Amino acid sequence: MEEEQIQSQAPVQETSQPQDNRVSFPTVGEQKKSGGAKTLLIIGILVLVGVLGYVIYRSAVNGDKEENVSNPSSYENMVTPAEEATPGSSASPTSSPSASVDKSKIKIQVQNGTGITGEAAYLQTLLKGLDYTNVTVGNSATQDETETQVSFSSSVPASVVTEITTKLNSTYQTVTKTSLVSTAYDIVIITGLRKGATAKPSVSPTATSKATPSASPIATPVN
Repeated sequence: MEEEQIQSQAPVQETSQPQDNRVSFPTVGEQKKSGGAKTLLIIGILVLVGVLGYVIYRSAVNGDKEENVSNPSSYENMVTPAEEATPGSSASPTSSPSASVDKSKIKIQVQNGTGITGEAAYLQTLLKGLDYTNVTVGNSATQDETETQVSFSSSVPASVVTEITTKLNSTYQTVTKTSLVSTAYDIVIITGLRKGATAKPSVSPTATSKATPSASPIATPVN
């Protein structure tokens, strides 16, 4: 009888033990699955944050480039005097073409070729206004010139030739260039008629007749 009781009790213990294990303790495989899902979720969030940051950065850079293109700098808006000047305008350049030339060393002789008093001195004043201080005046061998003649030596800079020729053309009716013969001067100018002026009339001496006394008859006494 005792053996039967022992056998009847043993199966009861075997059936109760597996039920407690299924309810109380989770398996090792379930813990690994839940930990892997959390890791993937964190990685996905980090990747998403990185992508959003890159998109925001690119948008900011492109916005700055568009502003630079649409709003040029102050240096781009500046216009040089040469671009502002229009053909035919009277605006003079900021610096004269012969600014780097020492004009005081250029020897100029002005000869009055019209016979009109003060013409050589008038041109001398104009040249001194252009800073040519070494200017002497005199009279030409001919005093009936209508054209202004100017001669330049080969040592005169091209900028000076242009400046003086331009001044003469704006002052006199006709200006011609000739070869320079004199070696004492760098520039020789024989003045002609200024614009609006007329030639000086030539005065020719008129012959004056002298009255000769006529012989009066001498009365002879009559005897």
